[in-house]
Amino acid sequence: MFSFLRAILLVGVLLGHSVSAQTSYFFPANPGPLNPAIPTPEQFLGYPVGSHMTRYDQMVAYFRELARLSDRVHVEEIGRTYEHRPLLMASFTSPANYTNRESIRQNHLKQATADAGTNVPLVIQIGANVHGNEPSGGESTMLTAYYLAASESEEVKRWLNEMLIFVEPILNPDGRDRFANWANMHKSETSVADPADREHNEIWPGGRMNHYWFDPNRDWFLCAHPEAQAHVRWFHEWMPYVVVDHHEMGTNATFYFDPGKYSSNNPVVPAYLYDTVYPAFGSYFAKAMNGIGSLYFTKETFDKLYPGYGSSYTNFYGGAGFLFEQASARGIVQETTTIPITFAFTVRNQLTAALTTIRASLAEKPMLLKLRRDFFTSATDQARKSAVKGYVFGEPADPTRTHAFVNLLRRHQIDTYELDRDVTAGGRTFRKGQAFVVPTEQRNYMMVRSAFEKQITYTDSLFYDATTWSLIHAFGLPYAELSRPTGKGAVAALPLGKAITQPLTSSVPAVGRSAYAYLIAVSDYNTYKALYSLQVGGAIVKTAFKPFTARIGPTDQSFGYGTLVIPVQQQTLTPDSLYRLVSSVGQRSGITIQGIDTGFNTQGVDLGSNQVRTLRRPEVLMLVGPGVSPYEAGEVWHLLDQRVGMPITKLDLANLARVNLNRYNTLVMVSGAYPADRAISDKVKAWVQAGGTLITLKTASEWAIKQGLTKEKLLAADTTRKALRYNYDEATNYEGAKALGGSIFTADLDLSSPIGFGFTDRRLSLFKNNQTILQASQNPYNTVAQYTDKPLVGGYVHPSSLKRVAKSAAILASGDGAGRVILFADNPNFRASWYGTNKLFLNALFFGGVLTVPSVEGEE
Repeated sequence: MFSFLRAILLVGVLLGHSVSAQTSYFFPANPGPLNPAIPTPEQFLGYPVGSHMTRYDQMVAYFRELARLSDRVHVEEIGRTYEHRPLLMASFTSPANYTNRESIRQNHLKQATADAGTNVPLVIQIGANVHGNEPSGGESTMLTAYYLAASESEEVKRWLNEMLIFVEPILNPDGRDRFANWANMHKSETSVADPADREHNEIWPGGRMNHYWFDPNRDWFLCAHPEAQAHVRWFHEWMPYVVVDHHEMGTNATFYFDPGKYSSNNPVVPAYLYDTVYPAFGSYFAKAMNGIGSLYFTKETFDKLYPGYGSSYTNFYGGAGFLFEQASARGIVQETTTIPITFAFTVRNQLTAALTTIRASLAEKPMLLKLRRDFFTSATDQARKSAVKGYVFGEPADPTRTHAFVNLLRRHQIDTYELDRDVTAGGRTFRKGQAFVVPTEQRNYMMVRSAFEKQITYTDSLFYDATTWSLIHAFGLPYAELSRPTGKGAVAALPLGKAITQPLTSSVPAVGRSAYAYLIAVSDYNTYKALYSLQVGGAIVKTAFKPFTARIGPTDQSFGYGTLVIPVQQQTLTPDSLYRLVSSVGQRSGITIQGIDTGFNTQGVDLGSNQVRTLRRPEVLMLVGPGVSPYEAGEVWHLLDQRVGMPITKLDLANLARVNLNRYNTLVMVSGAYPADRAISDKVKAWVQAGGTLITLKTASEWAIKQGLTKEKLLAADTTRKALRYNYDEATNYEGAKALGGSIFTADLDLSSPIGFGFTDRRLSLFKNNQTILQASQNPYNTVAQYTDKPLVGGYVHPSSLKRVAKSAAILASGDGAGRVILFADNPNFRASWYGTNKLFLNALFFGGVLTVPSVEGEE
């Protein structure tokens, strides 16, 4: 009881004490003189830091006020969020440095590969709150900003003279405000520390994610969202030596700082960072935390394998990224296993870590300069020794997907070139004008490896996140390695054409007017955007279930499975209106649309065949809410909204029982803990049998099978395991190693199935991070995609899991009455980066409604 009262009294102190009392709590015992013309956060906001969650607009206003009052502070807007909040970057330096900032920037960048001297001011960056409901780091940036603007101490003046300190106060403003509003809405004047109180338990989906429910701390490598795009663009403009990322973790934890789990460091990055830099900085952090009596831990967890974390991205460019994880109050005060933890306490720890980072960075400047120079020297040496001299890639049938990959490479400053001649490599022929080349001998070789290599060597079997992130496989593009000239058939010189310096876009010819029909090949990623636009515009669109060859002008042209056919006469639109529509859609979506004068094809089915079926416009409902994965639901929402331009109804699972499903023809269920509720499953089953299309991912597929919505089956668990005995403290290692954290596998895809429409290769890379294992169907036509007998492409997987994945079904399409159930064992929309498998999901949405499953004699 005494401990609880002490925590409550601390909150009272923050609410009632003077500004000087609060300052003495957060800052060092003798912070030095503080400029009274600079308002503290409390003076500006009207409440003490730690007593209330500060809204993002208030933080923006405070930073801008500091910039107005102090010539040490300057604020720029580097981007905007989906919800139109500005993304701010504030710089803190002396007026002289700011005046000369462009010269400083240029000389600073030269230090990476040349000697620009040691007198160039050191550039570092502090960022916080990439997870919106981890507010202490964001709150601390206001105090960091105040201290840098107001302190007249000799130490701070030296920092400003010898450094450019950038502060990005909130990395995820949309999520931050979602959480801040929740906490403020439910906090009491008499603080409630009970963990069960509503203040500490925000409703689904919570404030952690961005607008579309993505984890933005996984996006620096993928750059799918405006927050990461803005940050990465700024990062490459300034290339800070140190990047700090403030986070929070469970309430009953303490404080974490690097070094992290050594066995899970990325082997692509030179060991000097892990062996020398992190331990050196760790000693500064330890001393600072010892000084305020805060408990902490290091080395146990939080790997830096993945290049897409805020605390790891800079590691792949010769910098040092630091992660701080603070136990969270998830409100103003909350009980723990010891004394209650207050919001103010969490803010103080974060502030202490931030100021210590500045102090350590300047003190260890020679180490940081060596880190960067050695990094790029090592990169050059590794590239020179590598047998792989470059990568050639490109999908001529899908320029949209190819261009998206090139544009992502360029975001990461990876040198990319047009292919200057036809090249045969890896059993494929890549054509000039349709393919691109990335040389390995370039400045950012480490990131080239990260984008293209499918496997790295692991020294551990426990991982915090995905164990592979090969972008070339995520985009599903044909590619080949170009090797050094060592024998017959080797590439003597890289076929480098024009360098790519601007974002690529597709240019398509004008649509030739037709009095008979228009055709669209479905291989391009933007086909779905075009198809939906045509349907919304009132066009009747058909799809061909058989390939054919048509005479287009003077030549014959082959059209594959799924080709879209838009007849001119069988329309509610006039021929003129239809032509205007297809012309507009073709240009806006970057899709080639061709007019044809006859339905009599030279080979294959004719355009009036029963194999050419009319498509229904998708009317899609997706279940969301408690128990449903917000990440996967957000990925579907983002895909349809941002890339297809298609609305989707998001229905809370709790409301399913009272909604009329007949309004919708497609129901999407992503992973989740769905209830074994017979009324719900019976309702969904009746809707499917009446003609609906149910699409399920991962555990939702398990639910559909267990509830009897399909006759397909899960692969039974291995029950032959012998009784074993291990030491208690080995449980995490043994059992955790069996988890599928995220690996890439190969599957065989049926290209004639509507789910496979538009694909040109049966060999397909899939990302799997779950233990949903589907049996191959008893019906030989139902298994749309099946993992091969040796499926692993890259990433860690336990032998027992690999055995179960091999030859299991990746996608099943099962008929039920007039409808169908399409089951995915995995998530084809993972983090908006898997362009190669997005198409599978979109095919299920757009073509699932005309998918009929052949029956087999003797089948139940």
